[in-house]
Amino acid sequence: MFGTRKEFKYWECLSCGCLWISCVPENLSEYYPKDYYSFSAHASAIQILYYHAQFKAQWLMRWLRRRLPSRASIIAAARPEPGARILDVGSGSGQLIEILRAVGFEALGIDPYLDSDLPFVKRYSLEEVNGVWDLIMFHHSLEHMQNHVEVLRNARSKLAPAGTCLVRIPIANWAWKHYGRDWVQLDAPRHLVVHTPTSFRLTAEAAGFQITHTIFDSQDFQFRGSELYRNDIALFNERARGYFSRREVRRFREHADILNRQQLGDQAAFFLKAM
Repeated sequence: MFGTRKEFKYWECLSCGCLWISCVPENLSEYYPKDYYSFSAHASAIQILYYHAQFKAQWLMRWLRRRLPSRASIIAAARPEPGARILDVGSGSGQLIEILRAVGFEALGIDPYLDSDLPFVKRYSLEEVNGVWDLIMFHHSLEHMQNHVEVLRNARSKLAPAGTCLVRIPIANWAWKHYGRDWVQLDAPRHLVVHTPTSFRLTAEAAGFQITHTIFDSQDFQFRGSELYRNDIALFNERARGYFSRREVRRFREHADILNRQQLGDQAAFFLKAM
């Protein structure tokens, strides 16, 4: 991502295909600089309006949406009731929390990598959170943690009886097999554990969950980022801007659509219910 060219070793399970870093850096926080994308985003009026539409007029949004599922549509698919208590684990600066509260939910974000607390976003770990929640979400945050069974068990203990746990994570699928160590969503060393569909199902079941349904929501990023890495170009590099033509990006998006339909995309949203 930042072009440091440091190397990190990962293990791959020969049974379930799960990937995990062999040695977690002691200074892991140094790999989350202040300009890291999740710490610098804030909600816009357009985004709030879009989320309103997802929750209030889903049929219309399904009819209008011609491309990949969005984060908003995936959250709406969890069907939270008006005023639902929503906990976002690994929320960054809280852009999503701003939006969800504006839409009418009792939302709270937590992120241990924040410098300090923000309105409705706390510098907490999941263990430090009290209360019962109708929806607990991990939007590309679980892969930044260790001991996934323990984390999900903790989340399960904080869910309301009919609550849902939504986990969106990168998936070692077609892109991993095709690009290998150049796969952009390997994202060493921040991604400590990267699942396959099989390994995540085993993990969820060990934590007392069952997967009710799955949405593959990978995008053209799996190709753009990986092709840059294959050509030794960091994401945050001037050469990365405009590197691909519009035609190439359109082809990447079409390929992402195909992989999602085949359940081979490189990221997915899993909806979990307690067994």
